[in-house]
Amino acid sequence: MTNKAANWALPIIGTIIQGKGNPPTTIPALTAKFKEAFTNPNAKQAAARKIAALSQTTTTSKYVTEFCNLMVELDWDKEAYIAQFTQGLHWKVKELLSTKDNIPKELKAIFAASIKIDNTRRKNEENRPKKAPAKSLVTATTSTTTTTHWVRLSEDPNYVTPEERDCRCALGLCVKCGQRGTASSNVPMDGKPQSERWLR
Repeated sequence: MTNKAANWALPIIGTIIQGKGNPPTTIPALTAKFKEAFTNPNAKQAAARKIAALSQTTTTSKYVTEFCNLMVELDWDKEAYIAQFTQGLHWKVKELLSTKDNIPKELKAIFAASIKIDNTRRKNEENRPKKAPAKSLVTATTSTTTTTHWVRLSEDPNYVTPEERDCRCALGLCVKCGQRGTASSNVPMDGKPQSERWLR
C-alpha cells in the first residue's frame, strides 16, 4: 500500500494490532470510514445540482429511475424529495396528479401514481383519433384572367450589365443611362420624359 491508501489503512491496522483506541470492528463500520476518507466531497453538491436540473423529457418511469439514482447520493428529507420530484414532472402528469382526490404522502406511492398517470395519458394519446385536416374553402374564379410575361433581363431596354455599371460609376456617369448630370432615380424609363431640372 502506498500514498493515500497507506495513510488511511496503516493507522487503522496499527490500532487493531495494538488493541488500543477505537478501531472499526465490523464491515459496515470499516466501510463507513472508507467512504469518509475516499468519497468526493463535492459529490453531494453535484448530485444536488443534477437533481435540481432534472426534468421529465420521456416517460415517467425513466424519470423516476434517474431521480432514484441521484437520490442515493443525497440525504434530503422526504418532503424535499417529493417537492423536487413533482417539480420535474411533465406538466400534464403534474396537473393530473394534483387533481387526484387523495394525493399520496409517501414518495414511492407518488412514483407509482405518476407512472400510472403517465402510462394512461400516453395510451390515450396513441388511441385518440387523428384529426382530419380542415377542408379548404374553394375560391370562385372570375372570368378575367391576368397573365404574366417573363422577360429576360438582357432583353429589357433598361438592363445594364454589372461590368457596364462599374465602368459608368468609375467615370462618374449615371449608372442607368450613362450620361453626366442625371441621377439614376430620375432616368427616363421606356420613353417617359426626364424632369427638366436634370437636363440642364
